[in-house]
Amino acid sequence: MGPIRPLLLAGAAVLAAAVPSPAALGDYFVDTAWLAANRDRVAVVDVRVAPKYYLGHVDGAVRMDKAEFLETRRGVKSLVPTAAGFEALMDRYGITPDTTVVAYAEDDNPYAARLVWTLRYHGHERAYVLDGGYEKWAQEDRPTEVLPTAPAPTTGYAVRGHAHIRATAEDVLTHLGNPSAVVWDTRRPAEHDGSEVRADRGGHIPGAVHLNWTELLTGAGGAKVLKDEATLRALLAAKGITPDREVLAHCQTGIRSSFATLVLLGLGYPDARNYDGSWLEWANDPRLPIDTGPEQARR
Repeated sequence: MGPIRPLLLAGAAVLAAAVPSPAALGDYFVDTAWLAANRDRVAVVDVRVAPKYYLGHVDGAVRMDKAEFLETRRGVKSLVPTAAGFEALMDRYGITPDTTVVAYAEDDNPYAARLVWTLRYHGHERAYVLDGGYEKWAQEDRPTEVLPTAPAPTTGYAVRGHAHIRATAEDVLTHLGNPSAVVWDTRRPAEHDGSEVRADRGGHIPGAVHLNWTELLTGAGGAKVLKDEATLRALLAAKGITPDREVLAHCQTGIRSSFATLVLLGLGYPDARNYDGSWLEWANDPRLPIDTGPEQARR
C-alpha cells in the first residue's frame, strides 16, 4: 500500500453517508466491515507498540507512537498537544483537515481512543476508533501486512477550532458537590479505593462515581467490542452517569477516560469531557482534595 492519502472531496459525501447520524456510537466508532468497505478512502493509524505493528497490521496502516500525541507541560504528563503541536503532527503524517482517520490498537487498548479524542478536541471531526481493534480485523481474515507504510508528510494543517470535550483540574474542582455534574472515575477498583497507588497519593476525587472503563466492553467472536447501546445506557444510568448531568471522566492519565468520553458523546450526552490531567495531576497536587476507600452512594 502507498502512503496516507487524504480523503478525496468527491468521495466525502459518500463516506459521510456511510457513517450513522450525529449522537450515535457510529459517529465515534466504526466496525471492521465499515473499514473494509471504505479502506481506500481513509487513513488508518496503528498506535500499538512497534513490535506488534511489524508482526502484522491492517494493510496500508501507518504506525504512530503514542508519545507523539501526548505532551508534558508544567510537569503534568500525557496532556493533549497544543494546537501548534497537533498541527505539526498532522503535517508529519500527511493528514489534512479533510482526511478521514480510523485509529486502532488492541481490542482492549484505549490509546486509539485517546488519539481520536485528541483529533476531535482539535476540531478534526472525521476521526473514528476501530471497534474490536486489530484482533477483530485479523480474526476475520481481513487484509494484513508486515511491511511498514510510510506517511507522506504535507504542510499547512490549521486547527479550525476546539470542541468542548476537555476538562481541567479547575473544571473538576469547581464541579465537586454540584448535583448537576458527575465525576466518573474509569480506573480499576484498586486504584479508586487507594490500595493501588500510582501517584504521590492514592485514592479518588471526592464524590467521584466508579465504573471501570472495561465494563463498556464485551466479548464477541474472540475479540472485545463495545456493548450494545441499550446495555451501555443502563450501565451508566445505574451509576448516575446520565445525559442530564455534566460528566467529567478521568483515569490515571486521561487515556482510559478518553474511550469513556467518546462513548458518552456517541450516546448523545451533551456535556461529556475528558480530564486529561487526570489522577496523576490531581494526586500530585497537595492542594487538591482526595478520598480513599470504596465507593459510597453519591447520587
